[in-house]
Amino acid sequence: MNACPFRVEHDPLALLPAAVPSKMRFSVPSLGADVFEGPLSGLVLAGTEVSDVGGWLAFVPPAWCVAEVTDDVRFGGGMLVSASRRELSA
Repeated sequence: MNACPFRVEHDPLALLPAAVPSKMRFSVPSLGADVFEGPLSGLVLAGTEVSDVGGWLAFVPPAWCVAEVTDDVRFGGGMLVSASRRELSA
């Protein structure tokens, strides 16, 4: 079994104090979904990967998707650890 090549970078960083969002990751057909817990309970971020513009144009999000947040900086990992529900709802 091969060691993870990112372990060398991860281990020292894991010792630093940090805010870490709590979430569960699920695989839903054509999507990966992160279901958040704790202060962000109720937030679900789903993502998909497409190989070209045609794939993106053909993608139809499920009915439970309510907003496109790809370019919304509030939903990046660094922002989510300190964001409030009110900030994300705005």
